[in-house]
Amino acid sequence: MAESGIEAVYTQMREALMARRQALAGEIARHPRPITACDVHFNRLLEERAALSAELDRFDAFVASSTVLTREAKENILAAENVVCP
Repeated sequence: MAESGIEAVYTQMREALMARRQALAGEIARHPRPITACDVHFNRLLEERAALSAELDRFDAFVASSTVLTREAKENILAAENVVCP
């Protein structure tokens, strides 16, 4: 029973990270073309996108290495559709 609670929390955490990355991808896609190295806002968006991708990689590695979660729970958590950033 405790595993399903942990699984739900981990799934929600991963979904929140992925939702933010998707929102950020949309914001980047709608952003006017930047002037190279001059658009601070656009550069910040790119940095945040890279940070979110790295965070998702670390989170997925954490879930995969868990000794508390079952194989099935790990698969369920990691099964959320990955968002491809533009």
